[in-house]
Order: sequence, then C-alpha cells, then structure tokens
Amino acid sequence: MFDERIPLHFLPTFVIAARLENLRATAQQVHLTHGAVSQQIQQLEQAMGCPLFERQGRGLRLNAAGRELLAVAEPTLEALQQGIGRVRRVAQSQALRISVLPSFAHYWLMPRLSSFHAACADITLDIDASLAVQDLTRKGFDAAIRLGNGQWADMQAQLIARGEVVPVATPALARQWQAAFDDGTPGMPLLEHDVTPWRSWFLVHQQREYGRPLASFNDAGLLIRAAEQGFGIALVKRLLVSDALTEGRLVALAAARQLEPVDFYLVWPQNSGLTPAVEALLHWLQRQLA
Repeated sequence: MFDERIPLHFLPTFVIAARLENLRATAQQVHLTHGAVSQQIQQLEQAMGCPLFERQGRGLRLNAAGRELLAVAEPTLEALQQGIGRVRRVAQSQALRISVLPSFAHYWLMPRLSSFHAACADITLDIDASLAVQDLTRKGFDAAIRLGNGQWADMQAQLIARGEVVPVATPALARQWQAAFDDGTPGMPLLEHDVTPWRSWFLVHQQREYGRPLASFNDAGLLIRAAEQGFGIALVKRLLVSDALTEGRLVALAAARQLEPVDFYLVWPQNSGLTPAVEALLHWLQRQLA
C-alpha cells in the first residue's frame, strides 16, 4: 500500500518541476502561482523526510533523492494516464478514435463513411486527420491508418492496401501530353509529393528524367487537388485517386507501379490488443480494399 502520509496528488507538479528545474516555469505549466508550487514541493519533501532539490538562488537542481523519486514517479504517472484513457474508451463502449492522413480521410474514407456506418452501426468514428505520426497510446487513439513498411515500435500492424503510385492528369491534359509522356519529350508539367519524387518513377523505369517540375507538395490531398484543377501531371498513390479514375475526373497516363516498400497499414497499440471495435474496422477495410 502507499504511505498515506505522502501527498501523491503533488507528484505531477514534482515531475514537471524536476524536468524544468524552475518553479516559475512550472507554475505557468500547471496553472498555479509560484508560491503554490513552492508549497507543494515543500510539503512533498516534508512527507518524504528529505529534500528532493538543491536550491541555487531562484533555480532548482534535482539531488540524488529527487532523481530516484523521478525515476519512479514519471513512468507511474504515464502508466496511470494510459490506464485512464483505456478506462474512458471502455466506458464509451464502441467509440473508435482513429488517426489518419488528411489525404486518405478526404479522398478515400469520407466517401465511404455511409458504408462503414451501414456495416458497423454500433461504432462511432472519431477521426483525427493529421500529417503528424501520432503517439497512439499517449494521445488516446485506438488505431491509425499509416503509410510505411509495417514496422512501428510498440504497434501491431496489418497491411490493408499497396502503396502503388500512378501518373494522373485531367482528361484534357492527358490528351495533350500522353504522346510526350510515352516518348519522354521534355516540357511536360509535373507535380509531385515530396516523399514520392518523379526521379523515383524514372529510376524504376530506367529512363532519364524529363518534364518540367511545377510544384512539390507535402500533402497528397493538395497534390490531387492541383491535378484535378489541370495544373499538371501528378504522381500520386493510386488508392487515393481510385474514385477520380473511376469517375473520369482524372486519367492514368501509365500503369501503377510500386516504387518503394511503402504501403497502407491499419495499426493499433500492442498493449491494447485487437479490440472488437478495431477488429470491426479492420474487417471493413479489408472488404472495401479487397
């Protein structure tokens, strides 16, 4: 059992003060006054029966006892926060919080949400669209759809779609430049994603680089939007333009190719296991992408 004399509710303040080694900065982060933070640290030290910091003017420095307490308190508080997140997700039952790339959310997932809700009517999706690779466990996500090689620390991953890329353009632009594309004629207006440059396409096809680079984007959604506006020929993941190709808004100028081992995966925290809601999402994705 915990020693009831130890004010455990002061530990979060102690951990922040130990990281920052500055009471004023700690006070700003925990939204307390400088005096209140100082009092919490003093009360914790009194309860522990030893000082935890060396006072150096207005600054602090952890002593040996403080470092020992930090080594115990920091992972304990983090584990508690993770546990609280899991409790909340269980309490919310079938609420499913997922992290996805904005381009995947806009061009593939959103048009199929009605299909998902028809197949999984008891699950409410909470979708966070971000280019950042989120820390699923610490930020309370149940799963994520990511591009990569399937290897992420402390994550389980299941392949859901290949990451083939394809050169696409509007029908009008495709008619104008198709012969030039096939022959390697200079001057074609090229658009690219910064992680899938055109040079990779030419390298795989053992061709010299040709064309006129117009723009590079860090978001595939912006790249697709530019292609749909007729600004140039875009090299983009085929999955993301599958609807545009089917509907005729874009035309493929060549067959799709896998340029590197980067595919679409559904990933979830290893310590959470495959929950029923995540499993339902996985099965739905596999049916849709079969």
